[in-house]
Amino acid sequence: MKYFIPFLFLPFLLFGFGCSDDLPENQQIDYEEDVKPLIEENTAHKVRGSCNMIDSESHCLDYIGSIWTEQQIQLNCENVGIFSLNTCPYSENGGCLSGRDTMVEAVIWSYPYGGQPITGEELKYESMACDALAAAEWVTPDGLFLEP
Repeated sequence: MKYFIPFLFLPFLLFGFGCSDDLPENQQIDYEEDVKPLIEENTAHKVRGSCNMIDSESHCLDYIGSIWTEQQIQLNCENVGIFSLNTCPYSENGGCLSGRDTMVEAVIWSYPYGGQPITGEELKYESMACDALAAAEWVTPDGLFLEP
């Protein structure tokens, strides 16, 4: 679970949420109007690589957006999990998708097995924490990869 926490803050780091709150209203940055059009792309949710941490953390991270290169994914995964150019195994738990349809799109899947199984209330709170982020949402594999 300790490796999952940084991914919850990924949207804040990449999009700078809260950074313009103290500026006058005409100088504040709005994600939907100002940022998203600059980074938006149509990836069709094609996974570029993954980092499997199921054995230790019961999570696996799929890198989808175009910013993620094989080298970046390998570096991010080093000493954390198992790097692969394939997708994570999918779980009925679902996962937290951040940066939908942008160059930084990624999803961290949650599993009811592995080193720290995510079940019951823990799964409920993990999905609620994801949905509380402005640029993230809890998804299922079918909902993400089989959408029109």
